[in-house]
Amino acid sequence: MKSRFSKDILIFSLVAFCFTESVFSAPKKKKTDSKKGGGQVTATYDNSEDLQLNAAETPEEETIMLPMQKRTYFYKVEPEILAGVENGSPESLRLAMSKIRKNESEYEANEKVLIYVASKIMAKVWPSEKITWEVFDVADDNPYVGALNSVEKGVFDSSTGNEDFLTTLLPALLVVSPSFDLSLSSQCKNALEAALNRNSSSVVANYLMGVLLEKQSNISGAVLFYKKAYESTNNSKEIALAYSKALRTAGDTKTAAEVISAVSNENDLDVIKQKAYIAFENRELEKAEAYVGRVLQQNPTELEFVLFRAKILVEKNDYIHAVYLLDMYARQESSSHDYLILRARVQLDWSKNMTAATETVEKALQLYPDSIDALMLAARISSITDSPVAGQYADDLAAKVLEKNPGNEIALSYALAGLVQRENWKDAYEISKKLIESSNVDSNSVYNHVLICTQLQKYSEAYEFSKKQHEKNPEDEQLLMAYVLAYTHTGNRDAVVKYIDSLIETSSPKMKSYLYYRRSYLQFSEDKVLADLRSSLISNPRNSDSLLRLYEIYYGKQDYRKAQYYLRQVVAINPNDSSVKKLNEALTKLIN
Repeated sequence: MKSRFSKDILIFSLVAFCFTESVFSAPKKKKTDSKKGGGQVTATYDNSEDLQLNAAETPEEETIMLPMQKRTYFYKVEPEILAGVENGSPESLRLAMSKIRKNESEYEANEKVLIYVASKIMAKVWPSEKITWEVFDVADDNPYVGALNSVEKGVFDSSTGNEDFLTTLLPALLVVSPSFDLSLSSQCKNALEAALNRNSSSVVANYLMGVLLEKQSNISGAVLFYKKAYESTNNSKEIALAYSKALRTAGDTKTAAEVISAVSNENDLDVIKQKAYIAFENRELEKAEAYVGRVLQQNPTELEFVLFRAKILVEKNDYIHAVYLLDMYARQESSSHDYLILRARVQLDWSKNMTAATETVEKALQLYPDSIDALMLAARISSITDSPVAGQYADDLAAKVLEKNPGNEIALSYALAGLVQRENWKDAYEISKKLIESSNVDSNSVYNHVLICTQLQKYSEAYEFSKKQHEKNPEDEQLLMAYVLAYTHTGNRDAVVKYIDSLIETSSPKMKSYLYYRRSYLQFSEDKVLADLRSSLISNPRNSDSLLRLYEIYYGKQDYRKAQYYLRQVVAINPNDSSVKKLNEALTKLIN
């Protein structure tokens, strides 16, 4: 009997083992959620907790997971709600919070954490939006709250594990902090790139990447991310402001105006300010001044817009009112970049006080050595005075601008003027070639190029170029002057004199003065030279070229008194030309 009993036990054990193996080795089927349009929803898990569900907890139709899978912290939250928080736009956050709303006693701990995360995103990224849902106190024993606490301290939390979209994104909320440390840019950028790899359509991730790139001065990159965020949301003030500002900085003021005009709250002060800046960039000065007036009406002492109004008035050449505002501003702040630039412009263009303008620009360069505006003003002053500003001449100052913007034609023109003043014809020729290759070459650039070519004895180039330009626009006096200048160096002397004579009677006083001046170089006797120069001055007493030639003639004859008489008139006409001043000082010493 004992042997038979043992045998029965053995058979039973073998049958039980086979049954167990067949059950647990069978393939598991995933549950299809018919509520989501036929798509499959499969829970995943984090590294802290294996799946442990018994038959009592799991209905027959529930998903049966593989033993090694991990569930996420928010595995009990509806996927639509979690997706709304991950999208992170104001409207998606509000919608997600409306779907998760229930009685406080019914919330799971992780649902309260998700609500806390949504609230922090709304408060930090979209501060103009109101939080319309209840927020609960939550423990900080999870990576989400831990990352947000680190953000409050200005620290990038690298210990979140990056297990899901939110643990990857949240540390990068640092970029919207007013005191954001640029040394953290690389970490934040890596986090945002990883988050976008997980969810490329997330509005908050695209917006934060735009903010970061803008702070790194990558405006073109910022525009792309702002654009995606803008096109994926509805009327967000923060996105519209950031996108329009980046567009304005990139030079697309038309699109910037369209973006900001779509913001529903037209009375919002930030929106009004942005509209003022865009209108100014579009040269709509009256509209810009009206927006600035609305800002100052709400806040009369806002220094930024006191200065902005002065800037608009300077552009309108209303210097009297501009100076009043500049004086008002200077009582509280006298070293800001924009103030110094505006003050220098007023001193230069209105007061005509070259010394004061130079001192102001030098102060601006000392405080802001890389300022394009300061460098351009300094180059302009140097090109006028033929003197160094902050120890450098116009061509050197303009070169710094051209390093950043090689196509800046105004900087090229300042550099050229300085080189011509100092008679550096070789270097002037190289810059002049760049200017005349422009599609919108002006008559002044044409004349300068012809002058430079004649100084370098490139007579054929000067003639062919000036003839072509004159034929395009025969009514332009500057182009005619350039052609006459080139012709006097290449044509037969008698033919040139005959051509000039044919023009004199019908020319304007300014043109007639120039023709007499050019003809004086073709005369054989001194009497005829002097006669032409006097005729030139009768037509235009302020022709400094004719006055300077008379100075040279009498100086050569050692008639210093007459030479000084004409030279002093040149100084009066060009009081800021240091080279003429030096000639006059030397002549005065010689006479005395």
